[in-house]
Amino acid sequence: MNDYQTEELLSAYVDGELTPTESACMADAIARDPRLATRVALLTRVKYSLSDLAVEPPDGIPLPDSRWSRPMLAIAASVGLFVAVMSGIMTGFLDFGADRGGWYQRAAATHAEWAQEPAAPGAREIDANLYLASVDRLHLSFQAPDLTSANLRLTYLRFYEAVENSTAAMHMGYTGQHGCRLTMWVTRAPSSLGTDLTEVRDGKTRSFRWRAGKVAYALFATGMAEQRFTTIADKVHQATRVMHGFDDETRMALNDISRKAPPCAA
Repeated sequence: MNDYQTEELLSAYVDGELTPTESACMADAIARDPRLATRVALLTRVKYSLSDLAVEPPDGIPLPDSRWSRPMLAIAASVGLFVAVMSGIMTGFLDFGADRGGWYQRAAATHAEWAQEPAAPGAREIDANLYLASVDRLHLSFQAPDLTSANLRLTYLRFYEAVENSTAAMHMGYTGQHGCRLTMWVTRAPSSLGTDLTEVRDGKTRSFRWRAGKVAYALFATGMAEQRFTTIADKVHQATRVMHGFDDETRMALNDISRKAPPCAA
């Protein structure tokens, strides 16, 4: 495939013009190639900078804090990527439709499938450009927490296009050194979803869900020690409500509970 064809495919991917199968293949290629991820981030910035849908952000918009995921540290140092963050935030203030049902069931099924996949040895953390490109396409203002203090790294990311019965969504997968897998699912919140942290149990899988502004969050963990997962969910819930990273006390609490917890069970 020549450069011209690649550019056309990337543009179609950003504009949402590919079929679900083509989009999935392109997402996999972007995840493997940092150069493609960089190009997607640039195309996304251009698209929203020219869009008539963009709105002026109000004063005091919270920007990514340095205590969130380590890939975001590189973002803060790049003016170009800073623009991408702002475009994602600005479009997040637009309302793109009515409530869609079944978002939680979709998240639970996706986590169950991902948690059963063999762990990739030495999996690398998600590239910052790929993360930003996905955030831009989701049209929501949110931040992915840095869970390294809980001995979990963000090593998996997949963007799901909106379909007839569900909104666009992001699946962020955190992995630990001893078999732990935790899913953070982000999508547009239905009005019926409450802001309080709500626990759901289904066999070995526990989850928590809540709403912060227009964003619906769900956390899933399979086989993780109960107190450890409860603490993680509580701290993430608090952080998403104030759009601020963890303070030193929170990081120490997460590290302590994770250090004492047994390895995750399959």
